[in-house]
Amino acid sequence: MFILTTVEADVRVHPRDLNKPPLTAVTDVIEQLYLDKVVQDLGLVVSIYDIQQVQGGHIYPNDGAAYFKARFRCIVFRPFVGEVLVGKLLSCNKEGLRVSLGFFSDVLIPDYALQSPSYYNEEEGVWVWKYEGSDMFMDIGEEIRFRVASLRFNATPTSAQLQQQAAAAAAAAAADGGQPPPAGPTVHSPLEVLGDIDGDGLGLTCWWQPVAEEEPAAS
Repeated sequence: MFILTTVEADVRVHPRDLNKPPLTAVTDVIEQLYLDKVVQDLGLVVSIYDIQQVQGGHIYPNDGAAYFKARFRCIVFRPFVGEVLVGKLLSCNKEGLRVSLGFFSDVLIPDYALQSPSYYNEEEGVWVWKYEGSDMFMDIGEEIRFRVASLRFNATPTSAQLQQQAAAAAAAAAADGGQPPPAGPTVHSPLEVLGDIDGDGLGLTCWWQPVAEEEPAAS
């Protein structure tokens, strides 16, 4: 689930921080730029492990900032395909489930990756697995075990792309005879983990608890 990887970066230290020791100043900038951020095609940086090298410190005219080249190691959340993880069922809709790992909440389990047969219960607002004639409800807040199917990195959309998406949503609403969605901040997920629970031992962990055998009555 976690990997240790090496990153090289150009670091700009603001003039107000030049009174700090170079290593401290560079480390502070690296933490601001990388900690709890998703690096495209790498993963979510959860910790800066160490700073291996800092070079430079050049100050250019009309700038005042110092520029360094740094090499550091960081711990990155990047689960591998086929890995089995356990999280909490955060929410669901007709498209599938959203799962939280605590520090990461963009785990998506599409409807086609649920146990078969499953259906969405409109009244309860949850998915239900039909198992041997019984309804196995996927209740919000329950612990769920899933298998990683793929990782999806999403580039940050430009202003023009956001406007196009808003226009498309408004056009779709108008075509359906409804009101356009209210304007508001768009939630962007730079990294999404796609999972599946269609397999033995997967799904809500409470489904797979061993049943205690009754002890025979004493004669």
